[in-house]
Amino acid sequence: LRKPTAEGLPQLGSKTRPRNFTSSSLRRMYKIERLNIDGLGLVEGPHWDVETQSLFFVDLRVGKINMYTPATKRFISIKTWDGTTSFIIPVRDRSDHFVVGEKLNVTLIHWDVENNKIVSKQVLATMPDKPTNRLNDGKCDSSGRLWLGTMSDARGKDIKTGAGSFYSYSKNEGVKLQLKNITISNGIAQSLDNKKFWYVDSTKYRIDEYDFNIDKGEIGNFKTVFDVKKNNILGLPDGMTIDSDGNLWLALFGGARVIEVNPSTGKLLRTIDIPTAHQITSVAFGGPNLDELYVTSANVEVSPEEAAKYTERGSTFRVTGLGVKGLPATSIDLSI
Repeated sequence: LRKPTAEGLPQLGSKTRPRNFTSSSLRRMYKIERLNIDGLGLVEGPHWDVETQSLFFVDLRVGKINMYTPATKRFISIKTWDGTTSFIIPVRDRSDHFVVGEKLNVTLIHWDVENNKIVSKQVLATMPDKPTNRLNDGKCDSSGRLWLGTMSDARGKDIKTGAGSFYSYSKNEGVKLQLKNITISNGIAQSLDNKKFWYVDSTKYRIDEYDFNIDKGEIGNFKTVFDVKKNNILGLPDGMTIDSDGNLWLALFGGARVIEVNPSTGKLLRTIDIPTAHQITSVAFGGPNLDELYVTSANVEVSPEEAAKYTERGSTFRVTGLGVKGLPATSIDLSI
């Protein structure tokens, strides 16, 4: 991989590399393009911002937040601190303001994206969690409430089973514990009618569905709607999103693929293979019509054999021609 672009400098003349793959289940042709963004490690938390028509995401282990604008192919990246950055979500009605997961903190950051400069930072909340833990995925429900989880700040086999938790946060409600004994808190999605909530604890290899009370900010009775292992699918379930048809899209870390699942029937609808990157971390719909699927990947703890096979690991991809649309990602509302 080439050296990363210096902070504050856009990557101009970005090119994509189109490749066509057939979706056999729907007999539809889709195209995978690799964005010309190099030098990243653990890319996570893609969030498409409708207002700026830009993709925001993090490079988790090195404390960086990133912004890519497809229309201009401008890419900027900046380090917010020396620890982990787990997610970045725009603040509703406040341009250039974002909440960022830093270690166990929810931090409000004023990021002047035009000049790529951090103007100010303020810790809004700290998870009452083990000091050896860190935040992982975070996402807002349709009301603007933040949902976020923790895991042990370790790697591979050193990750401690059941050490993490799952929380919600809003200004008025504060931090609320939702689930305990979580190992790797990951994918988050809610139903179009706000009555169901889907969640992934990666090492359980499944998608769980909870009853959801959005007014109270509570999740209840749960059932498993899709089991990765029972469907003989390779990879660890990671980030997740939902489309306008109510189907879930799940990234498979180590599986070199994204899958589409119907949570009502528990059926696998489609597999999108990413043959050049196996550590697929997350997914988000974006583009002017929300019909482009952005797929992030990692480049961490790779064996020599994997390095030779997966030559575009750590890349971000755009998948078009899927025939589905996503929903606008919700910004955090700091007034509730």
